[in-house]
Amino acid sequence: MLLIHPIGVGLSSQFWDRFINCWRKSDSTTNLLAPDLLGCGWTNHPNRPLGPEDWARPLVETLRKNSNTPAILVSQGASLPIALAVIEIAPDLVSGLVAISPPSWRILEEAFPKSQSQLLWKLLFQGPIGFLFYRYARRRKFLKKFSINNLFANSEKVDAEWLDMLEKGATSMSTRWATYSFLAGFWRRNWTQQWQDIDKPMWLLFGKNATGIGRSKDWDDAEERINNYEKRLPNAVSLSIDGRNVLPYESTSGCVEKLQGWLLG
Repeated sequence: MLLIHPIGVGLSSQFWDRFINCWRKSDSTTNLLAPDLLGCGWTNHPNRPLGPEDWARPLVETLRKNSNTPAILVSQGASLPIALAVIEIAPDLVSGLVAISPPSWRILEEAFPKSQSQLLWKLLFQGPIGFLFYRYARRRKFLKKFSINNLFANSEKVDAEWLDMLEKGATSMSTRWATYSFLAGFWRRNWTQQWQDIDKPMWLLFGKNATGIGRSKDWDDAEERINNYEKRLPNAVSLSIDGRNVLPYESTSGCVEKLQGWLLG
């Protein structure tokens, strides 16, 4: 399985550490690949806008180096378009798709104007405002507040391990380029037809307290999100467990148990 971590301040492949440790307790044979995405963790941090294909190509190289055998892609949150880009580039290397906490269907089908993304990048993120904001956003106090407000259902699970990981991952200011590429919306396009055309097994996992990121009266609630996916992807298996938007971290054992059950079934 190829585990694709989310993109954000301080996030890297370490996001999957708890998931992998839990998985290994009951399965020591499955090959779990968890590389850092371009611009995150220990990879290069290019100062340019990055899109799903930029993140997908190194993942394809990783799969080719690992026996060149098909893998199940496991995406977390809005890293889903990266998984879809991997399938588009190398369908022969993919045997299935797992989407954990996928974005709302509305987000996936509404394209974000590329010109607007480029404007945000040039005027906001690439200049001094972007530099200062990242310095502010990587502070422990901000990371904790953001995680409680947007990611976790249970605030007590925003623990020292989580915050230490994010602080460490954001130590280098050059990690901001991947985060800003995501925030500028370079990944936003209409992905729905591409997803609906996939003829491989698909499994979706939602948090019962799933929400959109940020404050908006237009966000769908968890039940609406699940219903939308079941309606539009009738051949996919979908389940929900306790938790919000980072299930592999907040609800690790439940996430692992349900996914292993699907694989064995």
